Amino acid sequence: MVMAMELRLVRAFLAVASEGSITAAARKLHVTQSALSRQIKALEDELGVSLFERGAHSISLTVAGEVLLRDGAGWSRQADGIVERVRAAAHGRVIRIGYAPSLAGNLLGPALECFSQRHPGVQIQLSDCSTSEMKSGLLAGDLDLILTVPEDEEVAGIRWEPVERRSWRVALAATHSLAGIPLIAIEDLADQRWLMFRKSEYPDYWRRVRDYCHEHGLKPKVVGEFDGFSSLATAVESGMGIALVADGSGAGDRQRMRMLRIEPEPEPICVAVGSSAAKDLEGPERVLIEELRRVAQSR
Repeated sequence: MVMAMELRLVRAFLAVASEGSITAAARKLHVTQSALSRQIKALEDELGVSLFERGAHSISLTVAGEVLLRDGAGWSRQADGIVERVRAAAHGRVIRIGYAPSLAGNLLGPALECFSQRHPGVQIQLSDCSTSEMKSGLLAGDLDLILTVPEDEEVAGIRWEPVERRSWRVALAATHSLAGIPLIAIEDLADQRWLMFRKSEYPDYWRRVRDYCHEHGLKPKVVGEFDGFSSLATAVESGMGIALVADGSGAGDRQRMRMLRIEPEPEPICVAVGSSAAKDLEGPERVLIEELRRVAQSR
């Protein structure tokens, strides 16, 4: 005889096993303790085994409970995936992408144009975010993919797939005294006023610039912080200062700004797609990553 366990009861068991008590699990599931206890008892009766060792003030998993915890968690995730795919088929698939226009805009546009031809039924939602907002949004489940610069230290729960490597450039006003020099030496920036992306939102950018300057004995005088490339570029164009940015950072339409190489050249920036490590990338997401790489390689 094959047991037809109710997924609802298995999820009740998983909550108790995760929280370590009926009380905490009931609070998490927004049910009464007695109702949750009845669900656990019904599951044990159906299986004909005890899932918990019940002490005076604690509970622990039996051997059978440990097996159900391992296999039941996978079953629950599989069921969630089935529901998601069924709903997507009925209502159209949506991929939510977080990105920074200055860093990824020139990649996303051409990639999405080709992607939409291959997957016309998939909707794309784009969110203009800072790096910290992207990562928190991905971990919270509010975003499906993010396109940004991964941190050197791995962030638990995020899987990264490299798309391209970008060189650094010095951004300065077209009227700046250094604008006519084809290659800027790091020493030329010693007395310059520096403009940076906001430290609270772009901590990895700050670390990279700080380490590069420290390596070459430079102590930059930061006079302004900005929430994105558009506002930073406006400040650069006005002559407020210079900035270190990734090559191709949306400067093509800005006639009042120059993007110059710097020597010694800093370590290139890796632009990558981040996704939840808890989910397998399915067809449309995989196709989109391939299109992003194709665009990067064609430039």
